[in-house]
Amino acid sequence: MGTQVERFKVVTNDFLRKTSTVWTRARSTAPPEGDRILRIPFSMPLPDGVPPSFGFESYMNVAYVRYAIEVIGTRTGTFAVDRTIKVPIMVVAPDPLGVALRTELKLGWQGDWGRIKAEQKIRKMPWGDYSTVRMELLVPHLDSFPLFTPVPYSIVITTISAPTKRKGLEHPQKDIFPPIPRSASEIDFDLRRQVDLQTPYFPSNPEEHVIDIISKAHAPVPPVDVEITDYMWIPEAGKEDKGCWMQEATFSSSLILRYTPTFLTEEIKTKYTLYLKVDFPGMGNTLRIEFPINIGSGVDAPVVVEERAVAPVMIDVPS
Repeated sequence: MGTQVERFKVVTNDFLRKTSTVWTRARSTAPPEGDRILRIPFSMPLPDGVPPSFGFESYMNVAYVRYAIEVIGTRTGTFAVDRTIKVPIMVVAPDPLGVALRTELKLGWQGDWGRIKAEQKIRKMPWGDYSTVRMELLVPHLDSFPLFTPVPYSIVITTISAPTKRKGLEHPQKDIFPPIPRSASEIDFDLRRQVDLQTPYFPSNPEEHVIDIISKAHAPVPPVDVEITDYMWIPEAGKEDKGCWMQEATFSSSLILRYTPTFLTEEIKTKYTLYLKVDFPGMGNTLRIEFPINIGSGVDAPVVVEERAVAPVMIDVPS
């Protein structure tokens, strides 16, 4: 049985390469007294518009944007070999607007909210009157969300029962259909990334799951605050004894983004989407919301990490 060999084409683009002399023996200065290490500060400004550090892998699709500083110590002598050190670095685009937004978010968001709604008629069985479920996702109305900053959000779910009768001022003795979600574990809320790759063969647009914001599998971090109202009676016009029961639940928390900012090049284009889903009893009774967002760096200057820093700020980019 013959072996089938698949051929893949690899394309690289060395779009940035800068060389600079940062030290010579002629200009050498001695290390501080008692220290055998000579520290040489230097800087290398990056051109405008360079893409951020990035990593992505899926079946038949791999893409990376990597940066590194390579230091070569030139040694004299006939048999001396130069010493080379290569250190990877993380790069993000400057985001002056995001810096101001980070401050506003940390102080407590007081601006407008972006809203997206979904509504569906559902019933538990294939017969009978329909009930109504509604869902609304609220996040700050921003052009882009900065990294490393708590971004508040709220999920508002409303259930309205099928038309029913009511005796006097009585309230429901038990949950009625559709039941309101009472725990964050009944909600699926995650962030996904679409990566549009211009491959040598044909354009490819795979999607990857980035993180669970709220999941049935584990408790959300940070915790989610839940507020549930009592049932409210909504009578039909002119009929106080006939109408619907309405109830509302609000889930509030925040999310912190630690992922490659949204960017666009000739070869790679990234997009992020918040996906929200709630299942209700019955076949096909699922409410969904998709909310596209942009992610910005939220920084406008290099982040200096001390040599002995215990927990440096990191961005989640696959190695």
